[in-house]
Amino acid sequence: MPLLFCSCRSVRENLNVQVEKVDSVYEKSLAEYGNKKSKKLNWDMALDLMLKNNLELKRARDSLDRAIENRAQIYWDLVPSLGLSANLSKSLTDLGDLSSRDIRFNVFSAINFPGLISLYSRRYASLLGVIVAEWNLKLKGRELIIRLRELFLEYADFEMRKGIVAKGQLWSSSKTRKLSELIDSTPEEILLEQQAFNLRISENQLSLSLAKMLGNFDYRWELVQEGLPELSYAEKPLDLTRKDKVGVLLRQKQAANLEALRLREVTAKLSYFPDLNLGLSSPSLYRVSNKTATGFSVDDMIVRLGSSVSFDTNLRRSRQLKDIRREIEFQNRFMKDEIRAQIQKAFLAQQELSLVVSELDLANLRLTSLDAQPRSSDLNEMRVYLEKRFVLLERLSSLQLKKARIEGGFWLLDDDKWRK
Repeated sequence: MPLLFCSCRSVRENLNVQVEKVDSVYEKSLAEYGNKKSKKLNWDMALDLMLKNNLELKRARDSLDRAIENRAQIYWDLVPSLGLSANLSKSLTDLGDLSSRDIRFNVFSAINFPGLISLYSRRYASLLGVIVAEWNLKLKGRELIIRLRELFLEYADFEMRKGIVAKGQLWSSSKTRKLSELIDSTPEEILLEQQAFNLRISENQLSLSLAKMLGNFDYRWELVQEGLPELSYAEKPLDLTRKDKVGVLLRQKQAANLEALRLREVTAKLSYFPDLNLGLSSPSLYRVSNKTATGFSVDDMIVRLGSSVSFDTNLRRSRQLKDIRREIEFQNRFMKDEIRAQIQKAFLAQQELSLVVSELDLANLRLTSLDAQPRSSDLNEMRVYLEKRFVLLERLSSLQLKKARIEGGFWLLDDDKWRK
């Protein structure tokens, strides 16, 4: 019981050390939050920062590194193992007369070759794992770059709308105006206040999204629209019939899922055949016993060669093989449906992009026309003007971001662009 209590207390003490470490990070982050400086980033700077620090990308790279290590481990397992053992043999009553002759040392080594079937399966799976990890890393990189571009466009939209609200002198007026003035606000001022409120929320969300995307919370990031990739899928639609240039990476991942199942099927079939195991060991490379040292001798080499086969009398392996074949059949059907859905979505997205561009041009034209009209001093007309402009700005913002998301989807499929 005392040992149990000591053990529990030790866990608590160690846990408290970790809690203190977490609390220290929290306090440091809390202190940094109020003292953040602004820092401007153009596209190239933001891209370099994201590729270096983004945690999702680091996780994908780590998965690739571990897959490569697993592949190498197959061959390291063939290296002879080396062990050292020490034994003490003495009766309890004679422990006071302990001497070196009572201790025996033994250095031994062994080589164990895995079965040929298991070696084949493990090696094949490791090679496949490296390829899949490489594809996952590429895909994750594409997704993050596309998302970073969308954040740049969202930030540009935020800055544009912030400038418009600032012209109405309501970006920070609620802090300086009296309560009575705020209560007596006109409908026009309330509309601008609503825009300012929405923009405040957008600013906070953008700030958090940017910090997480860049993997850096040290600054208040300000994005400069310099060097931002221009996409022209509205003017030059992606040729979806070019399977050698469109969606190649996505289809490769689908093929990898099918190949992983096929490997399981092959391994299940091979389990019906006898496996061959080979082992080689030397009981002692060096041994000391009773002050007598003995070294390595070829006569001590032991070779083990074994093969066994078990009959599937309980039908366990048959059922496993049947289940795998069902999974393969389902995966093939899922793959076909997924590809058909991808093709349909791509064609519909092209139509949608064309409609969005048309609506975007119309919204810009309406906004330009509205701003070109002479201002009226009539309150009702001014209210109609502000309401119409508010609706047009919301429409324009929504269409621009929708266009960016559709273009990002085509960019993900456009393998030719990622080779540049």
